[in-house]
Amino acid sequence: MSGFGFHDVVIETPLHSVQLWDLSPREIANVLQAYTTRIHHFFASDSIKYVQVFKNHGASAGASMSHSHSQMIALPIVPPAVAARLDTHFISVVPYAATFPFEIWIIPLSHSPHFHELDGEKAVDLGGILKLMLGKMALQLNNPPFNFMIQTSPLRDNASQLPHSHWFLQIIPQLSVTAGFEIGSGCHINPVFPEDAAKVLREVNVLPLEGSN
Repeated sequence: MSGFGFHDVVIETPLHSVQLWDLSPREIANVLQAYTTRIHHFFASDSIKYVQVFKNHGASAGASMSHSHSQMIALPIVPPAVAARLDTHFISVVPYAATFPFEIWIIPLSHSPHFHELDGEKAVDLGGILKLMLGKMALQLNNPPFNFMIQTSPLRDNASQLPHSHWFLQIIPQLSVTAGFEIGSGCHINPVFPEDAAKVLREVNVLPLEGSN
């Protein structure tokens, strides 16, 4: 395939000294709507399969100029990372302000309050991502003791009365000691930032086990 696509630079403000966060909500909305307007233009080309919108702020984040800007790249393919994300019914995350170091949640992408509603196809998908995350944890964290819990909604509650409720699978590697302060106060001290934990787990590759799909 030839290298075909589009690359836009979106200038977020005419003033060199102003950053995106200095703008009013309405001015930021104008920037966001500039993205959507251009995506509509890209969509008119049958060859375009995916549009990546991104912002690099600062030299160490990849910015090549200091004036506040963001970029859009329209591609003739769906990138592998995007395809992998869309090819599963579940996503794994390190939650914000996690209670425990390297705590992982596996969450269904479609709204589902009750775990027992899981069908066979989704069970295989869940098995695959659970296998992947446990393998990453074993390799990167030296096979730690761990617990996992499936957090689901009460069986007798009407799901329509719990629109916010969403089941998830919680994995907690036992890497720290729950001591007096945590037990007494119910407040846990987690020395690992969630973005650092996610980076550590993201970077390790897990080879498929023999006989697995």
